[in-house]
Amino acid sequence: MSQYIDSYYLVNERDSGLVYKFLDDFLPQNKELSEDYPIPQFGPENEKAFDNVKDLLTYLDQNAGVDYIIYWQNLADTSEIKQFTLQYTNDGKMIFGVSIYGNEVDSRESLLMYYRMKRYLNPDYACITGEEPPPGNSEEFIRFCENRYVPVISV
Repeated sequence: MSQYIDSYYLVNERDSGLVYKFLDDFLPQNKELSEDYPIPQFGPENEKAFDNVKDLLTYLDQNAGVDYIIYWQNLADTSEIKQFTLQYTNDGKMIFGVSIYGNEVDSRESLLMYYRMKRYLNPDYACITGEEPPPGNSEEFIRFCENRYVPVISV
């Protein structure tokens, strides 16, 4: 049975424009996997809430200390990318995550996707793992990648 293979890419600044471009280029048919967006995301009480992702992304661009994770499902069945994860870190950066079907993190399909996304996003750090979310901080993400699969040669 197939599972998700996740590849993650650390982008050094928040830019919702890049998020929209990514969605247009790779998931033009998508569905957000949340109906509302509370701030803080996992707190006991909400300071505020957004009912659409556009307002949330604008808020996150302007509030570098807020961490948040957002998921989109790809509605195009024929696309290799099945899900997109976006982690806004609590230190002003973003981690892009791409999920494909598979069982082996070092499969040909996984490596092709990894290098395709590296060329597109030009991240300082990136890695491949299986079905686990990224941490909410860039320093933690770097340590996370040290314990995950990081290809060293290009395909």
